[in-house]
Amino acid sequence: MLDAKTRTMLDSIFLRTRKALKGRPSGPMKVKLPSGGMDFIELREYEPGDEVRHIDWKSSSRAGRILIKKFIHDQEISLQIIADVGPRMNYSTTDITKKQVAAEIATALAWVATSSGNRFSFFKLNKYLECSFEDAKGEKEVRALGAILLQAPSSLKETGLNVWKSLAQKQMPRSLVFILSDFYEIIPEGLFASCSKKHDLHLIRILDPREISLPRSADISAKNSGDLSATTIYSSNKDFRDRYQVLFEQHENKIKNLCKKVGAGFIRFTCLDPFLKQLVNYLNSDLKN
Repeated sequence: MLDAKTRTMLDSIFLRTRKALKGRPSGPMKVKLPSGGMDFIELREYEPGDEVRHIDWKSSSRAGRILIKKFIHDQEISLQIIADVGPRMNYSTTDITKKQVAAEIATALAWVATSSGNRFSFFKLNKYLECSFEDAKGEKEVRALGAILLQAPSSLKETGLNVWKSLAQKQMPRSLVFILSDFYEIIPEGLFASCSKKHDLHLIRILDPREISLPRSADISAKNSGDLSATTIYSSNKDFRDRYQVLFEQHENKIKNLCKKVGAGFIRFTCLDPFLKQLVNYLNSDLKN
């Protein structure tokens, strides 16, 4: 899903957290550091400058050369990617659906995690939160992520509330969390504040261009994703279009203000945007603010 040019662009990103998470300092983390960590990875040959305390004397004696214990540094970031696969994500008036955009962004985030020496977990969100990968670190999982997301079936019943309940649970590790959705469901302020206090939380809103502003066209008959009943959108009526615009902006401003209030990040993409370039800009600049 990611071509060589895109991978090169993503490799320049320093994965960072904007705030300290329990047991994990904030700031940019690019590579696995060979000392001071908690989790043993492998043995390697001694190099000038290595600390004597990390020499594995028994293994060195057997091998006939000095071997050093290599660890994952305790500054490794835990990245959680949560992608909405509900029926609204299949909507499109362009050549690409919201779910396809989510798949590309999720794959890009996973690539950034693994290329910077970190791990990622991936969850699909529909009527409940389903884990596809936990603490993954290989290119194989990155490549499989997009297909898993695109092939995920959609339930007619959407309960976005489950994502906030799951993130607030004690067993969910403190993490850098990206949630990809259109965010039409109301976000419970109390739960959201608890999640943001625990995690470095970022909302990525993905919309079709026609969801932002209605076209000046003949009236549109559309089906509701929940019950498949028909709804008439009076796009030929200027007052209707203006009212829609006001309601849309009120809803998005409510999300933005809530994110600002609790210290969560927010960015919006549409299916026509150069969203991977925008993601890179967000990760390299907005994320550190």
